[in-house]
Order: sequence, then C-alpha cells, then structure tokens
Amino acid sequence: MRLVAWNCRGLGNGLADRGLLDLQKREDPNVLFLSETKMVEANICKFRWKLGMTGMVVRNCNGKSGGIALFWKKEAERY
Repeated sequence: MRLVAWNCRGLGNGLADRGLLDLQKREDPNVLFLSETKMVEANICKFRWKLGMTGMVVRNCNGKSGGIALFWKKEAERY
C-alpha cells in the first residue's frame, strides 16, 4: 500500500491542480492526504474523480486557511 501526504498550500489554481495530478500519476498512491487545501468539500469533490479515488473525507477550511482531505482507492478499503 502506498500513502502520500502533501501540503498543497491551496487548491483551485492551475499550478497546484497540475501538481496534484502529476503527483498522483508519478506516485500512484492508494491513500492520499492533503493539508492546507483552503477549499470546502463541494469544491474538493471534483478532485476525487480526477484522481481516480473512490473514497473521500474532508474537513472544510476556516476562511482562507486550513482544510484537509483524505482520498483512497477501493483497494485500500480491505486494509
């Protein structure tokens, strides 16, 4: 099982979004933890499908700070 944690310092801009997709392609983790998303769940949800993850748990940001997200693939559910 592969787990990746990344402080993305804010999603929603092209550079961070491309960085996240590149990270997913390069590392192919079963579980992906993102900190400092600076987004709410409704906006983060689109990344679940772009990343090919089936599961997701989100803690919304507080204003323009914080926010975390945990994504996982179906294979990770058996652990």
